[in-house]
Amino acid sequence: MTELSELSPDDLSAWSDEDLQLIDIRGVDELPRGVIPGMVHIPMHRLPELTGQLDPERPVVLYCAHGIRSAQAGVFLLQQGFPAVYHLAGGIEAWAQRYPVAPAEER
Repeated sequence: MTELSELSPDDLSAWSDEDLQLIDIRGVDELPRGVIPGMVHIPMHRLPELTGQLDPERPVVLYCAHGIRSAQAGVFLLQQGFPAVYHLAGGIEAWAQRYPVAPAEER
């Protein structure tokens, strides 16, 4: 199993790989606080059943509110055989301190 990698908001902002799969694992009730543009919403509790929607050949970056749940979800994806899994340190809260968030309906 590969090790889970952590990204800072600056690392994620600088990422230029268009194949990146950016996954928001927060609950539906958390989305009105804003999202990172370009994300796909897969709530953490549904990740086991929806993992098949992700391409294991493309890098996956997970985020939540503060980075704890995304780290747990990242370990899960690594266990499922995904080789390139990252989580956003500090979650969307850290992102929002440096970069804009989008309204959930405009993602």
